[in-house]
Amino acid sequence: MNALYLINAGVYLIIGTTLLLVWQRHRAQTFARDMGCSTLFAGLLPVGYLVHLVLPAPWRELGLPLVVLGAIPNLLFLTSGVLQLSGRRLSRPGAAVIALLALLALLVLLVPPTGDKLRYWASFNMTVLITLGALVTCWTWRTGASVRLAGLLLIALGVDQLPLVLYGEQGFVFNLIFATLLRTAIGVVFLLSALDGALRESSKLATRFQMLTEHSVQGVVVTDGAHILYANPAVRQIYGMPLGLRNYITFADLPPESFSDELLQHYHGQIKRGEIELANWEGRRMVAGGRELELRFEAWRVEWDGRPATQILITDDTERNASARELLYQSSHDKLTGLPNRAVLMQRLKDYCYLTEGSLHCRLVVLNIDRFKLFNQSQGLLAGDQLLKAFAEQLKEVLGVRAELMRLGGDEFAIVDPDGAGGLEARELANRLQLACARPVKLDGGEYVIDASMGMAIFPDHAVDAEALLRAANAAMYQAKRIPGTSLAMAERRFAQMSSAALENEQALRKGIRNQEIYLDYQPKIDAVSGALLGFEALARWQRPGIGLVSPVEFIAIAERTGLISELGAMLLERACRQIAAWRSAIGFCVPVAVNVSPMQLLNKGFPQLVEQVLRETGIPSHCLTLEITESAAVENLEDTQSQLQQLRALGIQVAMDDFGTGFSSLSMLRELPLSTLKIDRGLISPLPAPDAVAVVRAICQLAGALELQVVAEGIETMEQAIAARDAGCHALQGFFYARPLTVADAGAWMQRQHGNGDDCAADDGQAALAD
Repeated sequence: MNALYLINAGVYLIIGTTLLLVWQRHRAQTFARDMGCSTLFAGLLPVGYLVHLVLPAPWRELGLPLVVLGAIPNLLFLTSGVLQLSGRRLSRPGAAVIALLALLALLVLLVPPTGDKLRYWASFNMTVLITLGALVTCWTWRTGASVRLAGLLLIALGVDQLPLVLYGEQGFVFNLIFATLLRTAIGVVFLLSALDGALRESSKLATRFQMLTEHSVQGVVVTDGAHILYANPAVRQIYGMPLGLRNYITFADLPPESFSDELLQHYHGQIKRGEIELANWEGRRMVAGGRELELRFEAWRVEWDGRPATQILITDDTERNASARELLYQSSHDKLTGLPNRAVLMQRLKDYCYLTEGSLHCRLVVLNIDRFKLFNQSQGLLAGDQLLKAFAEQLKEVLGVRAELMRLGGDEFAIVDPDGAGGLEARELANRLQLACARPVKLDGGEYVIDASMGMAIFPDHAVDAEALLRAANAAMYQAKRIPGTSLAMAERRFAQMSSAALENEQALRKGIRNQEIYLDYQPKIDAVSGALLGFEALARWQRPGIGLVSPVEFIAIAERTGLISELGAMLLERACRQIAAWRSAIGFCVPVAVNVSPMQLLNKGFPQLVEQVLRETGIPSHCLTLEITESAAVENLEDTQSQLQQLRALGIQVAMDDFGTGFSSLSMLRELPLSTLKIDRGLISPLPAPDAVAVVRAICQLAGALELQVVAEGIETMEQAIAARDAGCHALQGFFYARPLTVADAGAWMQRQHGNGDDCAADDGQAALAD
């Protein structure tokens, strides 16, 4: 009798463990896990019965906890497994009901009524198993026969509890024998279900693999090294032959240039021996029809029909690589001429300059077609494009074997020639290029002879790196533009430094304007007769950090070239007006202050409004401000200048013409412009007191007197010059003889000393109006 309990428990243990092992191999079969756990917990039931029947009191009472510990999890896992087997999902309300029933079962088992407890437990277990079996039968009726059989077996397992209910302990033998048989049958059913599920999963994976490979654009080949075990349609399409079929199964029968058998065998052997997990290689392969493809291969180890094999993924990169090469060509070549562009030029120069470490001389020529814009305007853009292509062909005809012609953009070309060194070769290259330019360019509309300006730089003679070499050649090309006709200029090492310094100065000036590094000094204007202070000229100064004082000639030219002059001029105008206001507030008066105006400022339509706004914001009278313009700016834009000056004079501002006598002096210009003062350039003052120089200055003064203009002599440096200028008729004198440009404090002190002389342009408005 006791042996039957142990046999029953052992069968449960074997079946439960087997189901768990099946789940471990096939994790998708989760019902096998739950049914295995259910069977293992069910094995505690016979153990609990045996303890209850065999052991003496009080140990026999341990049988109840064992039965409870086995029964409740057994029923829970059994319910979960049956639900999964039938393809149903346990909803949250259903889970709550099952949990409530499990709690109720626990209470019933732990607190049984008085009487025969064994029959009570058997009745409860029979009720649960029959109910669960009926539900399973109902749920699985439309499924396979083996799954339906599980429900019927659960019902039979519940009915097997009837002998215990009817006969108590006398029914244990019958119950144990049939329970063992039924549990074994249930285990077999679940094992068959697990096997069926595993087969379905395998079939699903096989179908998925087939769908992926059969419809893939990449070729898939499975091989054992000698034979093609599998090949998808994409491989056959790539190679143009029925690989894996008929006479195309053995690699030895295939053309050697198709698969490169040696390389394939090499990687197959490494993968088979476990030396590498993944192999990658690529190359060109000849396929059917004489086509050459660029193929990429990836290989790894697989198992095929129980044997080790190698799976190869084949990708046709022919079109992709062709597109990449086309994009690379477009990014590195000029679309019109097909010549390499600036990016290629810089790479070539870096190769020659850096990789050779100065052991190889490299000549660079920058060539610019002269007056190409005029050709485009007269002949049309299409003819201009034809000219560029034809001219490029002429240049290529005269170049050496290693020389490369490149188009930098527009009408500019570059020639890089790394051959040889020395002046003879450079002259020979220059002569060839000049001869090419001298030949007429033949177009559909006729023949045209064009001029070109060329600059040549040699590495390492003129520059130490690629960027400096290009700057030097470019600067030499602009030097050649000063020579009429086709010309070539050799670079100098200073050209690269000048170009670099120019860019550095431009950036520094932008920063200097932003950081308020530019300030004003004030040079006095002295009455030629009395020696009294008549006014100041505001002169811009730049104290550049780390460099020192920068010449105004230099940074004003940079500002005009870069377009910063408008911003700089507006800043200096406002600063001068604010200083006038500060002097008026501190001293009580201020002499007129002259501010220089650049041509770009004067041509700005909004310049008079800007001046008016500054006067209004600073609160100074308009007659305390004088604006100085250059003679060249007035001549080049006479009508616009006349309009702008009339608006300024309407505001009450005095206008002086600076540097008079150096440019296109015109009597009609002086008559038409609303000027108040002429400033004779220092170039006419420095020869004084020479008689011819005095005659020129006197003539200008007489002309100014006829037009009722004041005359200021600039650049007075000696007593003799001062006397000669005064005697010639100049009204005011300015120069180092009287004072160098003064700081704000020194200029204020000078005005303070003259406070009692009655020259207050602000306090004595009557005198100011009379002077006007």
